[in-house]
Amino acid sequence: MSQYAVSFRNWSVVGLGGGLLAVSVSYVAIDGTFTTPEFVQFAIPTALSLFVVALGVWLRTAEFPDKFVGVVFLWSFAGGVSMGLLTGWLSLLQSITGQPMLQPASIVLTKVTLGVLGGGLLGAYYGRLQQRTDELAEQRNRLDEFASIVSHDLRNPMNVAQGHLELARETGEDRHFEAVEDAHDRMERLVDEVLALSRRGDTVDDPTAVNLNCAAREAWMTVETPEMNLRVETDRTVVSDSRRLRALFENLFRNAVDHGGQTVVVGDIDGVPADASAGFFIADDGPGIPPEDRELVFEGGYSTQSDGTGFGLAIVRRIAEAHDWRIRITESEAGGARFEFLGGGGT
Repeated sequence: MSQYAVSFRNWSVVGLGGGLLAVSVSYVAIDGTFTTPEFVQFAIPTALSLFVVALGVWLRTAEFPDKFVGVVFLWSFAGGVSMGLLTGWLSLLQSITGQPMLQPASIVLTKVTLGVLGGGLLGAYYGRLQQRTDELAEQRNRLDEFASIVSHDLRNPMNVAQGHLELARETGEDRHFEAVEDAHDRMERLVDEVLALSRRGDTVDDPTAVNLNCAAREAWMTVETPEMNLRVETDRTVVSDSRRLRALFENLFRNAVDHGGQTVVVGDIDGVPADASAGFFIADDGPGIPPEDRELVFEGGYSTQSDGTGFGLAIVRRIAEAHDWRIRITESEAGGARFEFLGGGGT
């Protein structure tokens, strides 16, 4: 969806209310007289129009999902059309009984504006209800995900540790103790990544302007990258949660390490303006990700490595979603994996 289409959708309810307000005021202005009866007649549709405008402004200032603003507009428009058709039907019935068919403009405007406001309120209620439904569905999916981790992913290293511990008691060989240590390390990493996944995906704490060059280098220092090189070819600044942005870099760096990469590059995506909310990539020279697996890699627990947790890229996806960034996986210039992050103004 283009930037103009998004802007139209986000302010569509305000525009609808403003149009009704303009129509209400124009009747008085065109007539040229401002009598008390006219003021009383058009005060109600004018006030209702202002309420519609206020509803549209509230949709943009409150924590209301952008994707449901268009739904509220459709409900408002449908409410106005329904009241207009109802008014026409009643006028037709009056004409059949010999009464004047045309109703005063103030009454027609009042009914239509009331329908728009009522439809908008119903649309807002529907949007909130759908938002809550989506949140509950996401929580249920996470509970299922965590249950899978506890029942399977954590049980495997625990069984390995118990088996080697018994052998260590019998033989005293160091390799069994090393296997127990490795199993505990894997369990610790699983617990850390589960905690990262448990954070709400739609929450960004204290977003600030963060320099990608600094964030990438700080993350690189916290990841064990033996004999690997980092090249940062961007000075872009993005508004983000610095802690979670660093976690994004850390998980992608670990992914490159796990798949045998030697060089990691962080740079700008060509054609993305500097004021976009995102527009950078992280690429490596490892084996890459086949096109048929580029959606599967973001699913929790999916890993092609025998000792991998499968949650690193799931965490990356959650962090990107929290910032309203889109992720695109392509092939890097060296034939490895390239993760692109696109936001407002992106191509």
